[in-house]
Amino acid sequence: MPTTATMVQARKQAIQRLYDETNEGKYDFLEELLAPDFVAHGGAGFQDLHGPAEFKELLLTFLNSFPDLYFKVESIIAEGDDVLAWGTLSGTHKGDLYGIPPTGKKVTWTGCAIFRFRGDQVVARWQEFDALGLMAQIQPAAATTASA
Repeated sequence: MPTTATMVQARKQAIQRLYDETNEGKYDFLEELLAPDFVAHGGAGFQDLHGPAEFKELLLTFLNSFPDLYFKVESIIAEGDDVLAWGTLSGTHKGDLYGIPPTGKKVTWTGCAIFRFRGDQVVARWQEFDALGLMAQIQPAAATTASA
């Protein structure tokens, strides 16, 4: 069945809703939007995630590290079954993130994700984000010593 302009628009709205609901602390929408056989393909060093539950677990890992995590969607582009979202993420580093203890620093980084739809559900996602920029911002300050 060919993808219509109405379907493309509905998919763009669904991805915007994904970020809006996440920003409001609502995660039940993931079960509705992500297909049972959904796969988030590894990016930025992460392993593939299978199903809505594993995706939610990754999201909660980031929310544990950045309780005020906020997704600002800058642009959503769609064609056929694919929707690309690009934006800025920000939050305060208040929890351990992959071995880096909390620094209390407010940080900002960018990222993009491509979501592949089958009907009205997402079956795959590929994501890239500025992990190097994020890690540079949350690294503890290097100890300095003065020599006489």
